[in-house]
Amino acid sequence: MLFAFSCNKNTHFSSEIWKKSGGENLTLDTRNRMVKDLIESQILLGKTEQNIINLIGEPSKVNRPEADSIKYYQVQEIYSWNIDPDELLFLKITFNECQISKKVEKFITK
Repeated sequence: MLFAFSCNKNTHFSSEIWKKSGGENLTLDTRNRMVKDLIESQILLGKTEQNIINLIGEPSKVNRPEADSIKYYQVQEIYSWNIDPDELLFLKITFNECQISKKVEKFITK
């Protein structure tokens, strides 16, 4: 008998689970496991900001010069021994001049 095990922790995107996985749950990898599916399925491409808010909630309040054309959605906070996070993972969504999403990618700060 042959058994196959997979370490692949990717999960299909669920709007309900994504929205429940914010706030104090950002230390868990729930959202991070859905990012690959969100990007590869292109479910967020060609959508208005309001359509995206309906699917994944409000963007993070990030003060950046391109705030109108790029929105960041917090995915996960990664900690080690420090009280400050070692890494912050975001879903970065770029909008065109008509405010329609044209690019979705993972963005990591260190």
